[in-house]
Amino acid sequence: MMRLAVLAAAIALGGSACGSTPDVARPLVSEIPGAVEALEKKFGSDLDYFEISADLVGVTLILAESEVDNAGEVLGVFATTYRWESGNLTTDGETLPAEGATFRSSAIDLDPENLFERIDAELSTPVIVDVAIQGTGTGSTVIDATVVNEKGGTLLVLLSGDGRILGVQAS
Repeated sequence: MMRLAVLAAAIALGGSACGSTPDVARPLVSEIPGAVEALEKKFGSDLDYFEISADLVGVTLILAESEVDNAGEVLGVFATTYRWESGNLTTDGETLPAEGATFRSSAIDLDPENLFERIDAELSTPVIVDVAIQGTGTGSTVIDATVVNEKGGTLLVLLSGDGRILGVQAS
C-alpha cells in the first residue's frame, strides 16, 4: 500500500519535469547508509536483511531475525520492518514469518551520486519512485529501480551499484 502511495506522489511530482533535471524527485538512496548505521547501532553489525529500499520519503529496512531454541537450533525466520525518515528510526514492532535470500550491509555496493545517470540518459522523463536492494542467495545483492512515466508505463530496471543498466522488465 505504501508503494502505491509513493508511486502516485511521484507521478504528481515528476510528471512535468525533465529526466535529467536535478530537481526531479528521486528516491533517497543517499539516506541508506544513515538508516543502516542507525539500525546496526541499535542491534549490532551482524544483521541479515531481506531488503533495504529507498523511496521519495525515506528508507525501509526489512530485517531477517532467527528464533533459536536453547540448543541453538533455528526454529524459524522472521521479518521485522523498520522505517528511516527525517533522521528517525521507527518500527511498528510487527514480526512476521518469512523466508528468502538475505544479505549483510557489507554486501551493499551503491554509488548514490551516479545511480540514476544512465536511466536519465536512456529514458524520456523518467520518474524513479523507489530503489530496492535485495539478497541474491549467495550473500551478494541486486539493485532494482521502479521507473514510471507520465503516461502510466512502469519499468523495473536492474542496476549495478554504479548505475549501469543490467536489465529491464516492463510491468
